[in-house]
Amino acid sequence: MLVTVATVILVAFNLLERNLRTRLENFGINTIISREMVMNSDPIAMPNQPRPDAFASLDKFGERLRLRQFYLRARMPWQPEIMIMSYGDEALPILAGLLHTNTPVICFNENMPENSLVEVSFERQQAVAVVRSPKGFFRPLVGQSLLLVPQGMFPEAERIGYVETVVFRKKAGTLSIPQFVSAIHNLFLMDERNPPQIQSAVGMVKELENLQARQAQWRSAMAGMLGLALALVFGAIAVLEFRQNVYVSALMRSFGAPGKALYIRQWLENAILANLAAISAILALACFHKELFGMLGFPADLLNLNSANPYWSWEIALILLWVNVGAFLSSLSVAIGLRQPVGEILS
Repeated sequence: MLVTVATVILVAFNLLERNLRTRLENFGINTIISREMVMNSDPIAMPNQPRPDAFASLDKFGERLRLRQFYLRARMPWQPEIMIMSYGDEALPILAGLLHTNTPVICFNENMPENSLVEVSFERQQAVAVVRSPKGFFRPLVGQSLLLVPQGMFPEAERIGYVETVVFRKKAGTLSIPQFVSAIHNLFLMDERNPPQIQSAVGMVKELENLQARQAQWRSAMAGMLGLALALVFGAIAVLEFRQNVYVSALMRSFGAPGKALYIRQWLENAILANLAAISAILALACFHKELFGMLGFPADLLNLNSANPYWSWEIALILLWVNVGAFLSSLSVAIGLRQPVGEILS
């Protein structure tokens, strides 16, 4: 029971850490997304006209993709609402490998077959889109589906306003992500404009660091408590058993059986029993892994033991280590009892 509780807690921490790492990989640890609302009353430019690029100075620090997210939604026969974004001519070098010769419209979706052509509709307009898997710049933008169209294809959507979205991916060796976020805020404050909504991996990185720190604390605490509890339980059993068999042990020692052999027998017995119990508990949890942690709300893609097995990890090895430490500590009481002279016991 002790090993079961410890294993469930440590495996849960392992799954939480993997979930955070997956989110970081999907978003991009060196990626920043800026979102600024642009209404049709914008004093800088009309929404359906070229707009001054406030982030042009970032090009020397990394790659940048500038898009416009519409408030209206497109439709497919099996999906009633699809987010729409438009791209300008400056985005063509990034989109060169994604565009299809038959259509300039791209539908990012992970579930549909890649390179297939699908029909989409917007208000009374129809279009054909090529399906692509969201990667690179588009991975943090895509929830379920994203429709990417050239600017001017749906002018009525741009005319009522949009959200200017800039995806920036910094180069290695440049400023840190928090420094870039601070610089963007300062730039908008200097222009006396409301700062845009900034999305970055800084929060997830801090969350991952906090989780790793808590996991290290819990790992040490659970291992120590497990070893201490096993030492107390097996130690009490060993003392009671030794008191029952003290005469037999003394008699065997009088016949020439060494005390070390009797001690080693007791230690091995405790170690075998403890390891059998621990391994049985771990194997039982592994058999019901998907059902147990699925009920706890973990995503299904994290519960596949073939891709990464949390039961074959340092945390489980630490549990088994402390199980054996507890078995060893429990045998020390027998070692103390064997120091008693044989004559006093047999007299």
